[in-house]
Amino acid sequence: MSASPELEAQLDLLQLLTSMYTSTELLLPESTQSILDTYLGDPSSDLNAQGVEELECELELPIDEYNANSEKVTFQILLSTSSKDLKMRFKQPTYLNRSQYETLIQDIPQYDENEESSEYILNSVESIKTSLQSILELSTLQNQELEVKEDAQDKQIDRVWFWLPSLSTREKRDDMVNFAKEVGLTGFVLAGKPGILCVEGNSQVIDKYMSRIKSESWSDIPKHHKKITERLRRPLPTPDKRSFTDMKEITDIIPHYGQYNHRGDMSEVKRLMDQWGVGEDFGAVVMNSGS
Repeated sequence: MSASPELEAQLDLLQLLTSMYTSTELLLPESTQSILDTYLGDPSSDLNAQGVEELECELELPIDEYNANSEKVTFQILLSTSSKDLKMRFKQPTYLNRSQYETLIQDIPQYDENEESSEYILNSVESIKTSLQSILELSTLQNQELEVKEDAQDKQIDRVWFWLPSLSTREKRDDMVNFAKEVGLTGFVLAGKPGILCVEGNSQVIDKYMSRIKSESWSDIPKHHKKITERLRRPLPTPDKRSFTDMKEITDIIPHYGQYNHRGDMSEVKRLMDQWGVGEDFGAVVMNSGS
């Protein structure tokens, strides 16, 4: 008994697909391949007796056939053995999020049995590939813009001033200097009441540096005692506009007074800041003057 007209039409479609796509693009499971081989070898074989409800195959195609490194898209095709019914499913690739995928699968129309099955498959494939190409191009553009933005952030150099009501512990002052040197920050630490920390460098590096100070160097201090305030963050036009060449503590070069000799002579600090070219910043931070 030969194959039914419906099954014969589906097998003819499979045969057409095998002639259009390579063996690495069109993947047939063993059950489907066996039926197709039997049909091609002897079209009069009793194929209905094999009890298979659907013939299955997968198409795995590059989105851009002219690009050797193109992302791929996979379609699952199910062909009924008892009717002309055809189901085509677009598998979600890793480069699409769920929302993008659900939007795309809505673009695949339902198969109409009055439509030429091969045309339906080809049109669906091209439609999805075109949509994916647009999505990937947009994604590439967005990634490039993000890289430019991140690159600009990486190159952004700031001078940041921090104010502490009190800074005295030698170990913690040393950490401020040493942690800064480890990540290429420049500036100074001034202990006393008040204490001042000034650092120059990449904005994100400064933020991570301060987080490390709080989590490591100050880990033994209760949270409500970790009093430090960022008073000023000034962007520098270029890296060579740094005012400091290294990170150091300047406490010992400033005259101090008070019962415990812990209050620095701010007029002398101001003189040094002017000498180093950051007097305006210092005024804004300590004396509420300047811009």
